[in-house]
Amino acid sequence: MTPSPTPDSDVAVQAEGWRRITPTPDAETLKAFYAGEYFQGSHGTYAPAYSETEVEHRRLLADLLLAAIGEARDGQAGGRLLEIGCGEGWFLAAADAAGYAVEGLDFSRDGLERFHPQFVARARFGDAFEILDQLIAGGGRSDVCVMEHVLEHVADPETLLARLPRLLAPGGVVAITVPNDFSPLQLAARATGAVDRDFWLAAPQHLNYFNTANLPPLLARMGFSVKVAHASFPIDWFLLNPGSNYVADPAAGKAAHRARMAIDLMLAEQGMDAFLGLAKALFRCGAGRSLTVVATAG
Repeated sequence: MTPSPTPDSDVAVQAEGWRRITPTPDAETLKAFYAGEYFQGSHGTYAPAYSETEVEHRRLLADLLLAAIGEARDGQAGGRLLEIGCGEGWFLAAADAAGYAVEGLDFSRDGLERFHPQFVARARFGDAFEILDQLIAGGGRSDVCVMEHVLEHVADPETLLARLPRLLAPGGVVAITVPNDFSPLQLAARATGAVDRDFWLAAPQHLNYFNTANLPPLLARMGFSVKVAHASFPIDWFLLNPGSNYVADPAAGKAAHRARMAIDLMLAEQGMDAFLGLAKALFRCGAGRSLTVVATAG
């Protein structure tokens, strides 16, 4: 079960409007959580096994991210790709198949060993900041740096963002995916009484909370220029229908998840250009459960 903020926790609003859990858990608490629980249990979207449809959906989302990266690179493909927080390896596998020379980084090796053990030899495991500093000192540079659902987990997201330009080759791009929290949909659900709490708060798993209004300004302050921005299926829409409200009735969650996957897979049949175009429109409307930006540095 994912921990929730303790009664002593609070949410502090930062300069651009993004939120941070305070006080921040110390390094030892976070290390114990990720080493002992995260991939070994069913936290967030991670689980011990997936259905055929879930695997197909994960591959679709990986292809969507590759399409966004390709657009941000003006159609250029291939090169060195580093994924910080490679998790179970779904994106590494898609990028490898697309011709990238991939390397992964994660705190835990459990997820990668379970689903894509062929990439374990191309990954590093341990403290992300320490490994990134080693890569920077070694002078290796990547054409693409990917962080899917990493920035919300780290105690100091600004320090992590500041390292990224030193990891990129000239003309390189960084792709960042985060949950869309304190979003218009979530706030509407709270205002109308569809949900009775800020259900998206989940410390120590998530320490930072971003949305479409504050993520681009934060990246701009850190020296990045956003080239492509898109969002995932807005599953929070289901909260506004009592029959599908998975917060009020957790038993409705699996059906909502199945519907999300079915809709995504159906829409993707119209082609990746159309599917990415829809995802971009969702971002512009502040909707979507997760947000992705592909940006250049400097």
